Amino acid sequence: MELAAVILNYNDSEHTEEQVKRIRNYAILKYIVIVDNHSTDDSFTRLSLLRSEKVKLIWARDNGGYGAGNNLGLSYAFDKLHVSHCVIANPDTSFSEACLNAMLETFRRSPDIGVVSAVMRDYQRGLQQTAWPIRPWLGELLNSGPISRRVFAGLINYRPAYMAGRHAVAVGVVHGSMLMIQDEAYEKSGGYDEHVFLYCEENILGWRLRNAGFHSVLLLDQNYLHENSGTISKTYHSMVPKQKLRQQSEMYYYKQYLKIGPWEEAITRVFQKIVLLETIAAERLKLL
Repeated sequence: MELAAVILNYNDSEHTEEQVKRIRNYAILKYIVIVDNHSTDDSFTRLSLLRSEKVKLIWARDNGGYGAGNNLGLSYAFDKLHVSHCVIANPDTSFSEACLNAMLETFRRSPDIGVVSAVMRDYQRGLQQTAWPIRPWLGELLNSGPISRRVFAGLINYRPAYMAGRHAVAVGVVHGSMLMIQDEAYEKSGGYDEHVFLYCEENILGWRLRNAGFHSVLLLDQNYLHENSGTISKTYHSMVPKQKLRQQSEMYYYKQYLKIGPWEEAITRVFQKIVLLETIAAERLKLL
């Protein structure tokens, strides 16, 4: 087994450079592939200084979004560098070499394992939700609203008993900030859907992996830190445009993958308008 790390950068060379310096001496990593997702600042020039036999830098001709950028890095690592596994790591994550070793070893248990991740912790808020089921449309709709997400949490997420006292569990979807994928799973599933610019890419990847016959696994005795959307926050300074983009991706997922009909689509649009109003109100209250 040979492992590469794929780090996607967009106007965030500071975090990306810090990430590379943290992990470039990890013996388990044969390569580190930085993908500059057509940054509009001096990222490519700054990141070029990190190039070496181990650290590769590729440049996207346009910014096709999170999925397109990661697909570019994964394809390069699997097809050009001929590694068997890749860890996708956001620039604002921090993880140990021992964590990577445990994730890589998990793939030895079954050829049907497509993706492995560890428990995500947030610098500000502690333990965060790292995995969830592949939900039907109604469950996803309820999860998309800040109020309904809390009210129906017990129905739409894994219950604590499912996770208690276990080393690893099979899950539907893992958080996209840090995960490891194997080459066959990437090839057969098609990887990320490049029609989605941002948001919902995790659900789509989990859905594609399941349909291709692969499982996703969460290691409960390993963890990593996530700074919580450092790059996104630099690009979008308001919650409202982020929410609109999220809702576009959600609708695409509902229609293309969950195959909702006209009635479900109409209900979704009404629900999304309510959530957007909640977002606008929440943002205005913070400004007062």
